Amino acid sequence: MKFLVTNELRLNPLLRLLVAFFVVMMMLFILSDIALFHYQIGLTPQKATLSLLGDEEAFIEPMLFDVLLERVHVTLFISMITLATLVSIYIRVVKPTTYRIVHTVFLSAVGTPILLLFGYFVVQIFIALSIGLFLLWHGCALYMCVVILKRL
Repeated sequence: MKFLVTNELRLNPLLRLLVAFFVVMMMLFILSDIALFHYQIGLTPQKATLSLLGDEEAFIEPMLFDVLLERVHVTLFISMITLATLVSIYIRVVKPTTYRIVHTVFLSAVGTPILLLFGYFVVQIFIALSIGLFLLWHGCALYMCVVILKRL
């Protein structure tokens, strides 16, 4: 990560290739995270509500609280690590004039699991909001990856 401080990235083609490979791996991780979320919880409010709260008539058990809490814990940790590295590269390579996308991606990544917990306990509308924030932060992260790859 020395290139974040120096101009070494611009002068070293091998380092640019390495950063490009890292960003491509981040894109694959983000896409696979969307697929995992769709498989485990669901990307529609109806499927997510069914996965989290269950359905007595269809004999679908609700998600256990410890499983949900573990998912929230892991999601917060992995998303912050992913976004911290991705945003640091984005800021160095792109040099944005405003940081709206950075604020948006971090706030929506933090809000996603929190709203999922609220949806589990309080009101089901939070589940739909959580899905929206989940897709928002993944979309912003993918956008940043594409912009980084264009600017390298």
